[in-house]
Amino acid sequence: MKHLTLFGLIMLSAISSCKNNGSSNCEGTPSPNPAALLLTDAQKETAATLRDIKDGHLYRMDYSADYKIKELLAQGGARSNEELVAKVFKNLLNLPVSAPDSLPGFGCSAFCVKSPEGDVLVGRNFDYRFVSSANIVVHNLVPQALESFCISAMPYLDVDKYVAGSLSDGTTDISVPTVASIYCCLDGMNEAGLFIGVLSLRGGGAVQHDPDRSNIIPSLAIRLCLDGCKTIDEALDVFRSHNFFADGEDSPNNYHFLIADASGRSVVVEYYRPGEEAPVGDAGAKDWTLNVLDEDHVTNFYLSEGWQSLGVGQARYDSLHTTLDRTKRIMTEDECMDLLNVVHTDLNSENGEITSNTQWSAVYNLTRKTATVCVDKDYGCKLHFSL
Repeated sequence: MKHLTLFGLIMLSAISSCKNNGSSNCEGTPSPNPAALLLTDAQKETAATLRDIKDGHLYRMDYSADYKIKELLAQGGARSNEELVAKVFKNLLNLPVSAPDSLPGFGCSAFCVKSPEGDVLVGRNFDYRFVSSANIVVHNLVPQALESFCISAMPYLDVDKYVAGSLSDGTTDISVPTVASIYCCLDGMNEAGLFIGVLSLRGGGAVQHDPDRSNIIPSLAIRLCLDGCKTIDEALDVFRSHNFFADGEDSPNNYHFLIADASGRSVVVEYYRPGEEAPVGDAGAKDWTLNVLDEDHVTNFYLSEGWQSLGVGQARYDSLHTTLDRTKRIMTEDECMDLLNVVHTDLNSENGEITSNTQWSAVYNLTRKTATVCVDKDYGCKLHFSL
């Protein structure tokens, strides 16, 4: 767990090595935007750390305010993104702020290997049907949680508002991104070396209905795992002890996760219906079954038996599989980023499939607790982070 020093909270370091884009402002510029809706000094201190580190496409922020996750779970958790965002806004801003009731689908590619030195590495592309969005590397410094950083996509809050540059345009109020970004993480790593990232699926959304459990959706599951889990087994307990909802009772999409830890083990977690070839129309009526697969690479189709034909991303999966086999799963961090470049996606590049435009590529080192991030397929500019 982290400790407070005499000089305050330790800041997440971000160091650039921009080879081909010397104009990129990778060191970080404070946001000049207003934050009029914030209620506490801790929220205002968090907002003051927001820095533009890649020309409005990627920001970083040190989160030190109470985000009231226990209160949210005591309220039943959330069955949908809309419900989660509404509760977060009410709990943290005391405002009935509306949230989008549906979002463009996202995809992704992810894999786990080891470096020649034995470090555990995870490569991850986040692909989103969006030209270019505002995203934040959120460094969680709240004492009650394991220290972590994650990457949060701000269109998760409002698809139309939080485009690239909106958090440093001088006019957009950043109160909502400040308090809610902690709940919008789509991949990340904590101080124990646990990684978790979510990837999209098609074919109906998973639901579970145990009345004795609170409800979680993908981003809330990631938050709980990063906050309190050191191993894959502990992360699996999060899924087993909560009702999982893909996004509401009637979501057309599902999601699965790559989880890895510092031991080198990795798994894919997904929900399906054993014995059924594909989801049926009454998605909200029947509970889906948690399945844990010992896998080290994944894209956007199911890996559960009998369901592999449902989804997209086969070509990207085959590229990952071929490279991992050829290298015997031993790769440098630069080679991991090169592979992410190979499997990146461009807008509408795969005949309109759910995975589209790569927003970021990240290589996490679970042994050294570092990450390298490239934004918007600018593989000549590598941003380095460490816990």
